[in-house]
Amino acid sequence: MKAPLACCGLAALLLAQGSARALAAPEPSGPKAAPRGEAASDGVNDGDSVNDDDDSDSDGDGDSDDSDGANDDDTYQPDEPPAPGAIDATGELAELRDRVSELEAHLAAAEKPPTAPRPTRLTGYADLGFFVPLGNGGAGVVRDAAHAYFPQYADYGWVFYGDLLATAVNSAGEVADLGELPGSDRFDSIDSRGNPSFVVNEVNLSINAGLTPRALLTASVNFTPRQGRDFALGDWLNVDLTQLEWLPTEDGRHSIFLGKMESVLGHEYRARKAEQHFGITPTLLARYTTGTAVGVKVRSKLAGDHLVLAAALTNGSSGTEQFHFHDEIDSNPGKTLSGRVAGRISLGPATLEVAASGQVGAQDGGASGRAYLYGVDVQLTTISLGLRAQWLRGHAPGDPEARAYRLELRDGAYLEASYLINHWLGLLLRGELRRAEVALPPERLYLTDSWRAVAGARVVLAPGLLAKLEVVHNGELGAAPEFRNDIVTSSFVVSY
Repeated sequence: MKAPLACCGLAALLLAQGSARALAAPEPSGPKAAPRGEAASDGVNDGDSVNDDDDSDSDGDGDSDDSDGANDDDTYQPDEPPAPGAIDATGELAELRDRVSELEAHLAAAEKPPTAPRPTRLTGYADLGFFVPLGNGGAGVVRDAAHAYFPQYADYGWVFYGDLLATAVNSAGEVADLGELPGSDRFDSIDSRGNPSFVVNEVNLSINAGLTPRALLTASVNFTPRQGRDFALGDWLNVDLTQLEWLPTEDGRHSIFLGKMESVLGHEYRARKAEQHFGITPTLLARYTTGTAVGVKVRSKLAGDHLVLAAALTNGSSGTEQFHFHDEIDSNPGKTLSGRVAGRISLGPATLEVAASGQVGAQDGGASGRAYLYGVDVQLTTISLGLRAQWLRGHAPGDPEARAYRLELRDGAYLEASYLINHWLGLLLRGELRRAEVALPPERLYLTDSWRAVAGARVVLAPGLLAKLEVVHNGELGAAPEFRNDIVTSSFVVSY
């Protein structure tokens, strides 16, 4: 509407100006025309002067003669009042000018970006499942009794091999069972004791509130129903996200976050929830990179979104809450700094993203040393195909006095492929590796030299209704003997 409005306004203004000039200008010399609708006094309008009274124009110059017949430039003549038509045209011109100014103001407002705040949206999902543990009572570790397989670690009271979180049954990373391990008293949320079971994995409620055109509040709460014991309810809720995002520029390519925020390590955090995850279970690296930390974060998209930079300063690391390395309320004065640099390019119908990320800061749990993580990740995606890979390495010194665990993550990696056969059916394959030591000297040591294979399928039953199935096989490498600790798990996700 911009061009038509402007043209109409300018045309009206020019027309009014021309009319006003024509009406306000003096009449040319010659016979005075008769008023519209009346005949000339002699019945002829041929240009000859007509003298019907004493005030007629005798010399044809357009001025009325005075009583002495004199009519020259030296004689003072008072100005005639403007014709009524000229007064009306001047008023009309002023009105049109006001109207054009009003139209121009409307056009200027239309050119500006919307100023209304984003609407508030309430969304969420319910994740319902059924799982079957296959071996070892659903636990992912075995005790090395009498140090039979690892005699070099005889100075530790207890040595375990395997992976505590390898038998996850849902997207939250809860395992089928933590096992009955001596010397520890852990919260075993599912505690299936190796039995197949139906389970309500979680019920999620999320809020996205547009406070202003450049400020957005995002919050997420998970409600988790679990078994109560000793007359106490086992259910709990987890506020996993509460962040305020501010866009300081009009183009929306720069963001500042404050609160409990998403990680900047790797890319798995983008699909950590059941409704976002293509499959069901998280990778073996998710414990290090998908936790939400409290602090401040900045992100910028540059060069037409081909370069994305992110950095965060938080109380603790990006570890998940059920792992040893997580601080929501800081336990020491030092903060944790993390960052990510990602490059994106288009390759025909595909998008390639290559990134490097890292984290360094005071170790969580009140330890006095510094912990760090670093790695690279790659994604190649099309409409139907997704290829993802990540490699990670890290260290935490530990502190026996503060009962903070030591970490040596020598290698962690995975390669995942997902493919949509059509709009309702998709397949997943993933291979994983984790080589690590987690220790609390001289009390206990967890040795992991494991690999994992995951195969899965997903079916879209209807909009907002999704069914998923996964088969997980865990294997051991190196000196650790094989033991069966596999999982078959399913998930039915209802989004609203």
